[in-house]
Amino acid sequence: MKNRILTILCAVAAIVATGCSKDIDPIDITYYADIQLQGDNPYVVQLGQSYAEPGFTALLNGEDYTSNVTISSNVDTSKPGIYSVTYSAVNPDGFQSSVSRNVYVLNPGGIANVYLSNCSMGARNYKNIPTVISEVSDGVYEIDDMCGGFYYAGRYPGYEPTYDFHADTQFTLGEDGSIHVTKVGNWYFKSSFDYTNITGGYDAATGIFDYDFDGLAVTLTPFEP
Repeated sequence: MKNRILTILCAVAAIVATGCSKDIDPIDITYYADIQLQGDNPYVVQLGQSYAEPGFTALLNGEDYTSNVTISSNVDTSKPGIYSVTYSAVNPDGFQSSVSRNVYVLNPGGIANVYLSNCSMGARNYKNIPTVISEVSDGVYEIDDMCGGFYYAGRYPGYEPTYDFHADTQFTLGEDGSIHVTKVGNWYFKSSFDYTNITGGYDAATGIFDYDFDGLAVTLTPFEP
């Protein structure tokens, strides 16, 4: 239950300064809807399957408020990726509360899939950062962050969207699994990296990407529920 004091109409400072009367207007309080998700978060669905809403409940000052919740979603189960379902409710005073559920659309055995990244540079190491690879066209793929979350989730969490720390990168794979960059987004540290200096690559037998990106080591393991 979230309570918030909105206004206090007679301040203590004014009472001290003026010796005003003891009549004080009541404090206005608003109650925010408390939305609770049922089921898993993140929720996992396989590529091509339907998303089935796991459910939710909402209370407002102890009373059922579930019917006042609205849902917005960008889930597309025809494409592997990480999507979001947002549940929102506006209280009688016009104040909104919301919660979100992540939905992972998985493509087991495919290059385009959801991965967990382990990345390191020097003494810094960050683990289990969700990373997505999608297929742009036949044989051309895009990773949402070539750095595997090292900057946006590791070193500088919360700095986006003021700064773009996602190194979105398009690439092809050689017959040996080597990574060949074809296009790089305009991310903050773009000029600091040599995109021809990528060693390692993709292992088709395990589905794992393991590469060194100009001194930054990244391992991407397919997400498993």
